[in-house]
Amino acid sequence: MNLQLFGINHKTSDVSERERFIIDESTQIFLENYLKDKFPNSIESFFGLSTCNRTEFFFIASDDQIHQIFQSIKHALDITQIPDSHFYFFNKEDAFIHMCKVACGIDSQVVGEQEIFGQFKNAYKTADELGLIKSRLRLYIDKTLEISKKIRTTTKIGLNPLSVSGLALNLVKKIFEKPENQKVLVVGGGEMAKLIIESLYKSGIKDISAINRSIKILNITDTYNVMPMPLSSAHKALEDADIIIASATTSVPIIGKGAVESALHVRNNKPMLFIDLAVPRNIESEIKLLEQVYLFSIDDIEKITKDNFGERLAEAEKASNIIVHEVELAEKEITNKLKRALIRNKLADLLKSFSDEDLLFLKDQVKTNDDLTSLIIKKAQEKGVSESIADIKIIDNHAIREIVKGLIKDA
Repeated sequence: MNLQLFGINHKTSDVSERERFIIDESTQIFLENYLKDKFPNSIESFFGLSTCNRTEFFFIASDDQIHQIFQSIKHALDITQIPDSHFYFFNKEDAFIHMCKVACGIDSQVVGEQEIFGQFKNAYKTADELGLIKSRLRLYIDKTLEISKKIRTTTKIGLNPLSVSGLALNLVKKIFEKPENQKVLVVGGGEMAKLIIESLYKSGIKDISAINRSIKILNITDTYNVMPMPLSSAHKALEDADIIIASATTSVPIIGKGAVESALHVRNNKPMLFIDLAVPRNIESEIKLLEQVYLFSIDDIEKITKDNFGERLAEAEKASNIIVHEVELAEKEITNKLKRALIRNKLADLLKSFSDEDLLFLKDQVKTNDDLTSLIIKKAQEKGVSESIADIKIIDNHAIREIVKGLIKDA
């Protein structure tokens, strides 16, 4: 079994397709049961990552099963409308390299953006808490996080950092000569919403309100916080807002064309800027048909704001070269750990068949014998199970001694 992945991102699909293919906690619970039934004992572990840029499905399985699993998931999640050609597929080392590029932000729509590392960690944590992550996939993910941190400290990919929330602010500054005079409404109450409000506040914009499903204080700084209004206040909130930035997690739009038309009427057609950073989208795309309304989706923003693009691209190339080297080293380390784990399990099974006398003899040999490997193979031959531990020879004698000491009490 090997590391595999498939997915779509900002390079292969637009936001209308990405919002159809979302893997959240409930989806992962559904897929666990579905895949167990469809592919019993064939998928060791998996997790999904969905952001505004991408949705990807990482898993451990046999190489020849990736397309069967892909087609089954497409059918199960009712995303057959997305053409197969819009998906990409990676396995083994290529999948590992891609995972590292995603986690450190060099494969993002905003090259070098910071939010993706936290989103990757949270996706991992969610899947782990659901019991979906087994040892092999865990080794790859832990190494990915380690390599991503190294990229951030050894390259300038994080210098003059950009983020999705930062790009939204840049867009506001491009459109409004004096953005500090505008009234801003933030839709959502999650981490992205907090980052948006923080960016706005630090830039001098102080007239900021928010709406959200749950009412909880958003602590932005030690001295500044925002208390969201309930979604039922959306109509009134729209009437007062010049700029609306949406980032809520929802499966259906929160702001519709009718609500915006009503708000425009009350505002005497004073222009409104909408920035929808969410996937699935929070704002109905039809509002762009209204006069005095300007709507930008996540796909629009990066095209408009290219700050430090050349510098970030050069650092991304450096980061890619580092990743290829680090992945090569990590693959060897992971392979050795998996081999040791496998041999440990085989030795544990073998020792269960040993008599007390055999175990006592082996315990003495652990301390003095410099060729435990040959001794264990001989004992296995005596019991007629030598074939089951034939690969013990790939582990050095010191490692064998440590494994046996761990398996035999007081050895």
